[in-house]
Amino acid sequence: MLMQLINHWLVFSNVFFLIYLLVYSTYILIANLFGSIRLYRNRRMEQLHNELKDSYYYPMSIIVPAYNESVSIVQNLRNLLKLDYRLYEIIVVDDGSTDDTRQILLDYFDFTPDPERPIRYRVPCKPIHEVWTTNANGIPITLVCKENGKCKADAVNAAINLVSYPYFVCMDADEVLQKDALIYAAKAIMSKGEVIAVGGNVKISNSVTFRDAMPAFAKLGENLLVDMQVLEYSRAFVGARIFHNITNTNLIISGGFGIFRTSSVVAVGGYDSTSMGEDMELTVKLHEYYRRNQLPYHMEYVPDSVCWTQAPASFKDLRKQRERWHCGLIQNIWKYRNMAFNPRYGLVGVFMIPFMIFFELFASFFIIIGWLNILLSLITHQINLPYVLYVMAAYMMLGIVMTVTVFIDKMNMRHDFFSGLDIVKAFGIAFLDSVLIRPWLFLVEFSAFFKYSRLKGRWESPKRVKVKEI
Repeated sequence: MLMQLINHWLVFSNVFFLIYLLVYSTYILIANLFGSIRLYRNRRMEQLHNELKDSYYYPMSIIVPAYNESVSIVQNLRNLLKLDYRLYEIIVVDDGSTDDTRQILLDYFDFTPDPERPIRYRVPCKPIHEVWTTNANGIPITLVCKENGKCKADAVNAAINLVSYPYFVCMDADEVLQKDALIYAAKAIMSKGEVIAVGGNVKISNSVTFRDAMPAFAKLGENLLVDMQVLEYSRAFVGARIFHNITNTNLIISGGFGIFRTSSVVAVGGYDSTSMGEDMELTVKLHEYYRRNQLPYHMEYVPDSVCWTQAPASFKDLRKQRERWHCGLIQNIWKYRNMAFNPRYGLVGVFMIPFMIFFELFASFFIIIGWLNILLSLITHQINLPYVLYVMAAYMMLGIVMTVTVFIDKMNMRHDFFSGLDIVKAFGIAFLDSVLIRPWLFLVEFSAFFKYSRLKGRWESPKRVKVKEI
């Protein structure tokens, strides 16, 4: 009887995993191919039409939430002052830092207290204690000092209550916003109707040297863990998100770099300060609000609008980051579970949220069950080992080729570059990623289910270093 049950289970699981892998691989392949073709066509059209980029602008407020960011905050603001953009302001939020973030800013910039600055509490946040203002290179800068809200969301909400312009940019304090990033974002806003959010392309800055907020030199090979994330970010931010532009189903406007219509964010109550994945929570909440009220809207991903961020350079920091990301995914999927398979929410409900459930949220469960199935089949002598190894190798090679293909798509992106040696390195890094790092990350995501309550409410910044500049 036991052997019969085992046989039935193995047959069922084999069929399930075959369908699971086929669906996921087909989706990723189509999305990445579409993204590559769209990038190539866009670049060719721009070369033929010789576009005038500086004709696009829209007033924007740049929000920089900071908690214990004394190492990178001044460098971040200096780069923001170099943006090639006509009209913007910068709002820095010191979220109750315990280091000297506030004092470093006051010492470097000529801030003056502004007790009369109007604060419209349109979205909830912890109390604001001080507001300082200054003007650098003709750009207004506001420093907001507030009670610690224990999360990035509360800091951004505080800034939303002070923004002057109809769109705001949300970024992190360790990042370099590329000099021309806002031009391409503004172009997307002005070219399409009812754009309520624009997602930018987030890239890894660890091995990049900058000149005037533009990449001047980059290479692979300095840190395997960082290089893996370079390929991972290329895979995540190039293919699928371009594909989702057509169906208006982008589910995450990255917290590392996102642009939102202020009135839209206020209408949904701002960022959720209880969420561990506030970027996804806000994006899904906007989808839910606009589809439920049958309002026209669009969320656009713009690959040429680039922001450079520091990736975790140690396994400890990477583990913390991925645990938090996965806990945020758990929290948001549960919060908006009513949207899943619900045609009222269009493709977002019918396809994207179910996809996130099966291929992101529970992927680690399915992978671990698959490993256990292989072990069970070996123990019971019910496995064609050469065939299984062949399928696993073919699937791994497909993943490696798709990853490197997306990496090579850098040739169709502005101000990005790589050498022939980098392509060779990319194959080796993708292989090591498949056999070592990704299995470890699956275990990290699996463990996140059991750490949810302990991780909730923490705002920890990874170790920061100054970006390289010349």
